[in-house]
Amino acid sequence: MGPWVFLGSEKIFKEVVRNHLPEKRPMDDLEMEADLPYEEEYAIGNLSPYSFYHGWYFPKKLDYYFRRYVLFEGVSDEIIEKWKQVYIYLLKKMTYRYNGKMVLLKSPVNTGRIKLLLETFPDSKFIHICRDPYKVYLSTWRLYKAILPAFSFQHVEYEDVDRLILEFYKNIYKRYFKEKRLIPKGNLIEIRYEEFVKKPVETLETVYTKLGIKGFEQAKPAFKRYVKAHENYKPYTYKIDEDVKKKIYSEWGFAFKEFGYTK
Repeated sequence: MGPWVFLGSEKIFKEVVRNHLPEKRPMDDLEMEADLPYEEEYAIGNLSPYSFYHGWYFPKKLDYYFRRYVLFEGVSDEIIEKWKQVYIYLLKKMTYRYNGKMVLLKSPVNTGRIKLLLETFPDSKFIHICRDPYKVYLSTWRLYKAILPAFSFQHVEYEDVDRLILEFYKNIYKRYFKEKRLIPKGNLIEIRYEEFVKKPVETLETVYTKLGIKGFEQAKPAFKRYVKAHENYKPYTYKIDEDVKKKIYSEWGFAFKEFGYTK
């Protein structure tokens, strides 16, 4: 995402980006295209130093970036305000670009920022998608194996990455379970990944209804076209041994219980 230039020079830079993107995303083999949506955290990272994603370049400091710019621990009020200003600036540009339409953001790190987001956007609506924690662990490892070799300037040991994956999930969900109570009634819906994959259009209708969002019938044909276009997509099949399962459950057992997944 080119947050500095997309209002005035989108056509020029989009072609540059399009010509240098791989056809598939390295972590899941889905298509990668300049017109597709991406996490706004990339834009925050391009606009400022206040992003966890800077840790992709310096993985030995991943924990530093996580604690400062996801949990905002040990960060001054001045830095928090600067982060808010960057976020507001980005969303104002996006809102202007799309003629005032509601902005839909997808960023896993926001799971740990509920209180901060509500301070900035009090009437925000939240969609949380939970997934079997075993699959989350394996999927996250697959992501790191794809991302770190491509972007990092440092070598980081397997054991260190594994520890961080376990710590990040644990910290972010302990924060989420605590702060989601702050969300006004009717502004949060929690859905399961497994159900979403089985019934994507029906699940989206539920999301629209529960959050009081208008326009589902107008959007429904586009949703159906997207689902049809990806009906032959086969997600990666994971294998996991008992020792790894024990390790995950010992750290994330609280999330299994909260979400209702079996050990």
